[in-house]
Order: sequence, then C-alpha cells, then structure tokens
Amino acid sequence: MTGRIRPAIDGLRSATHHSLHVGADWSVACHTYPDRSPILAVRLGLTSVSLSAMSNAVTSDHVDFAYELIAAVNDYLVECERIRFDSDDAADSGPRAA
Repeated sequence: MTGRIRPAIDGLRSATHHSLHVGADWSVACHTYPDRSPILAVRLGLTSVSLSAMSNAVTSDHVDFAYELIAAVNDYLVECERIRFDSDDAADSGPRAA
C-alpha cells in the first residue's frame, strides 16, 4: 500500500476495514459534471461506494490519490488475469483421452 498517512493529532487513529466480495451483480461508473468534481461509483449487489473530492475541491492530493488508485486497480487486474489464465492453462493441459 502506498500513499501518505498523516498522524492523528493525539497520536491515536480510529480504523475500520470493509471487504467487498465481487459477484455477478456489480457496476462501476465515473460521473462527470461541467462545474464540479467527478464521482467514482462502485456498486456490488446492494452495497455501493462513492469516491469524490472533499468539499468538491480537487487538489494535488486528490490527483495523487487518483494515480495511486489507477496503479492499485492495474495491479489487481494483472493478478486476476494471471490467476484466470493459469487456471485456463491447467484445464487445457489436463488428462487427455488415448
């Protein structure tokens, strides 16, 4: 994981973790507007997550975040393709009838 983590003022940081497991009922979209920042929407079943710039102000931090997001999504894609193609290769090289 990359990116900047700023220390909490009192040295303590609250935390939570959410796992979203992707099935067949998903969608992703980037909603753009002429006079405000974009919104990235991810829907998995009845769960949805939206990402947007805080206070509708796109700063260099937000652009850095977007680049890190692209890199992480690309890594996820590459790994998914590797696993998918490895399983296809294994199925193709299985036992053959004589």
